[in-house]
Amino acid sequence: MPVLSPAEPPAGVTVKVVKYDGLTSFVKGQRGKVVVVDFWADYCIPCKREFPNLLKLHGEHAKAGLVAVSVSLDDLAEEGAKDKVMKFLQKQQATTTNLILDEKPELWQKKLNIDGPPLVMVFNQRGEKEKEFKDDVKYDEIEKIVARLLGK
Repeated sequence: MPVLSPAEPPAGVTVKVVKYDGLTSFVKGQRGKVVVVDFWADYCIPCKREFPNLLKLHGEHAKAGLVAVSVSLDDLAEEGAKDKVMKFLQKQQATTTNLILDEKPELWQKKLNIDGPPLVMVFNQRGEKEKEFKDDVKYDEIEKIVARLLGK
């Protein structure tokens, strides 16, 4: 059995670059499932502190129909941005769906109605936004919403 060197990423941690339309299409494509989208950035300390809660939620509810999505808002125009994102995701062992939004901040700020992360959105099985948490992200509340939507 081959041994992974420290330079190799753990199996299952991937990140995909998407445009805003690709993100909305992905969420719409998850109809029938509950979707939690966590918008974060490498420079956002509260985001990184809360990130393990997204992974815990995923671990507890994925089999019941939860799709957990992390969306980095780091600017890909900045040198090394994608590497920083990947390094963080690998450290977290984030085997969820991980995306980097490849848009100018002006666009996502307007579309998401935020100045910056954190932002977590919960979508029900019909693809409708159930609730969003800006700035003050409360994963205990998110957990209750997810459990209710999944009928637990």
